[in-house]
Amino acid sequence: MLNKRVLEGKIDALIIVAAPRTLGELRKHYHKALSAVLIGEISKDLTGHSVADVERTIAAA
Repeated sequence: MLNKRVLEGKIDALIIVAAPRTLGELRKHYHKALSAVLIGEISKDLTGHSVADVERTIAAA
């Protein structure tokens, strides 16, 4: 889905936040265009955290 949206021009910049294992699996499937718009990755499981926690994690990265 991310590759498709990047190729359609719907994503200009992207930060991916995912659990370490999930992030590793996602990386295997990145299109070159996705890699070009990727400005950061955060290898952390934030499932169940509040939006404020996610925002703080991104801001601190």
